[in-house]
Amino acid sequence: MKKTILSTLLLASAIGVQAQYPIIQTKYTADPAPYVHGDTIYLYTTHDEDDAEGFKMYDWLLYTSTDMVNWQDHGAVASLKDFKWNDKENGAWAECVIERNGKWYMYCPIHGHGIGVLVSDSPYGPFKDPIGKPLAWQKEHWNDIDPSVFIDDDGQAYLYWGNPNVYCALLNDDMISLKSDIMKLHDIPEHYQEGPWFYKRNGHYYLAYASTCCPEGLGYAMSDNPLGPWKFKGYIMAPTERTRGNHPGIIDYRGKSYGFGLNYDLKNITVKEHKERRNVGAFPLYYNEDGTIVESPYFKDVTIEPANTFNPYQRVEAETMAWGYGLKTVKRGVEDIIVTNINNDEYIKLRNVDFGRKAAHTITFNAASAVGGTIEVRIDGVKGKLLGKVNIKSTGSEDTYKNFAAKVAAVSGCHDLYFVFKGAKNKNLFNLDWWKLSNMPNDYISYSRIVENGGTGAHPAIMKETSSLPAHTVFMPQDLSKFNASNPLPVLVWGNGACTNSPWEHYKFLNEIASQGYLVIATGFIPKNDEPYQGEMSTPAQQMQSIDWAIAQNNNPSSPLYHKVNTKAICASGMSCGGLQTLYNCADPRITAYMICNSGLFLDPNIAMPGMPMPGKDQLKKVHAPIIYILGDKTDIAYENGMDDFRRINNVPAIAINYPVGHGGTYREAHGGEFRFPAIAWLNWQLKGDNNAAKMFQGEQPGILQRKGWRIDKNALAK
Repeated sequence: MKKTILSTLLLASAIGVQAQYPIIQTKYTADPAPYVHGDTIYLYTTHDEDDAEGFKMYDWLLYTSTDMVNWQDHGAVASLKDFKWNDKENGAWAECVIERNGKWYMYCPIHGHGIGVLVSDSPYGPFKDPIGKPLAWQKEHWNDIDPSVFIDDDGQAYLYWGNPNVYCALLNDDMISLKSDIMKLHDIPEHYQEGPWFYKRNGHYYLAYASTCCPEGLGYAMSDNPLGPWKFKGYIMAPTERTRGNHPGIIDYRGKSYGFGLNYDLKNITVKEHKERRNVGAFPLYYNEDGTIVESPYFKDVTIEPANTFNPYQRVEAETMAWGYGLKTVKRGVEDIIVTNINNDEYIKLRNVDFGRKAAHTITFNAASAVGGTIEVRIDGVKGKLLGKVNIKSTGSEDTYKNFAAKVAAVSGCHDLYFVFKGAKNKNLFNLDWWKLSNMPNDYISYSRIVENGGTGAHPAIMKETSSLPAHTVFMPQDLSKFNASNPLPVLVWGNGACTNSPWEHYKFLNEIASQGYLVIATGFIPKNDEPYQGEMSTPAQQMQSIDWAIAQNNNPSSPLYHKVNTKAICASGMSCGGLQTLYNCADPRITAYMICNSGLFLDPNIAMPGMPMPGKDQLKKVHAPIIYILGDKTDIAYENGMDDFRRINNVPAIAINYPVGHGGTYREAHGGEFRFPAIAWLNWQLKGDNNAAKMFQGEQPGILQRKGWRIDKNALAK
């Protein structure tokens, strides 16, 4: 039966009185292995087949989120078939995934065949077997399951695993070979059953695990040493008849901690016979001052608040949802995932969707249908305010996809968004591929200002806020008629100091650059006056959204920027924390130049500053285009970090210039002050190919030295 969940669960979800639970409803998932990389949570899981009686597990799945409540399904990213030496058709048990030096490593137990390892250049795969044999296999027993991998601060990687015993080994730096013999722990923590999750936090080592049997809860032990001895500290979540089996996963994300586990709540609990059809749940995790963990209530008795807002002004894959019980997700082709099995009165829910300023919009769905149906667009409940309806007509088959659009009523602020499906009963109404909310053409500009008479350049600029790119500020020439496909606008994407979500300190500087004939996109809300911004911090993802938006506008016939943007000339830049965001994003192949202002990666890898990206110096290996550091001389707190970065870069042209002004630069001065001159010259050289601008930096006596106070250093490739 498709509807196997308790009616009370559906009712509670519909009226919003409980936490969304489980976090994945379109498949049976188990053995959560969450991993935080950048601003994204990568949640790898095992997969119970829909008809499983016992363990029936063939592959490993991936879900991602940037807010802990809305999860995108990426389907199976690896399977038993990826291990050519394996002859088992079943047994894709609890995995663990970790990233190191740009490679992603997946450790997979194959019950009875030890633990294998796969590697990929991407968290999404494809994953391949680099060694052609098990990484760890003690053939005298079948205890080699449930691996957990952690890299300590000194770079040493550890592999823990085992049921009913606990084993561990040191990994080599290559992550695909053992550095030590396999060690069996003789001080097995109290109540240990299986599923170890090994991690470190604030100097304490933790070993969380499925504890007590049966049912299993989540227990944990602590140690001052990565190899123990371990001391049992209590339960993270006590055993309950509602859990049966369990498997922990624990992360810190956006300044908060979260635990993951599993149970059987998604299946029909009125069926008394046991079936392995499990589901993953999550819960907030809290620590005491001494590092011990506060015991959590059961999953459904706690609420996870969104860790971020959700941006609807982008192409959103339909398989991204906070709730979609009764629906199914399947792969269409090699990578594309679609939502299917859509019946009357079912719905997709997304939490904490940020509509921005009040405005009318259009919404577009990409769908395929043999019978047709309707999508009601509502907020704050399945019977909440109706914003509009989209009629999905028959496309002739469930494999023929077309776009269907409709206007939706004006709305502002953050709301839960519901797509409620209506149509013939007991039929698959349609398949959904993606959707997107767009601003109406007359709402392109939400707010605008003319700054310093438009700047001193040949193209007086305007600073504006657009509803199609929330939480960003755009600077561009007021008159776009002079720009076209033959004379397009190069792009500068900017991150602010202190990761402030507004360019309030830098708007004069950025406006001046735009007046020279550039499209400048800064992260954060538009400054409406000269007062400090008091809101939240920005994220590195916003800088990438800037690039996405610029490219989308260039390709959008209804945009004033249509065919007027040079998408092959993009400089990523930022000041202080914004420079760290730029270096965090530096591997993006669309970037053709970098400009790092009053910033540099921290020399001390142990420094952690809340909200700021902190990649290590190895991140500089991903810099693939010319780069300049504009620093405030030795009085700049970022001076040593920035100069150290510069000295490490030897694979691309690198320049470092210094001006004795300190960390604050000259950005708030008229037209951006002195810093604007080398910045504009660098952009004109790198993005416009201006040889005269290049003279500011080239030769034995570069032009920058003709300006009082400047000093310049160049690597061998920039001389």
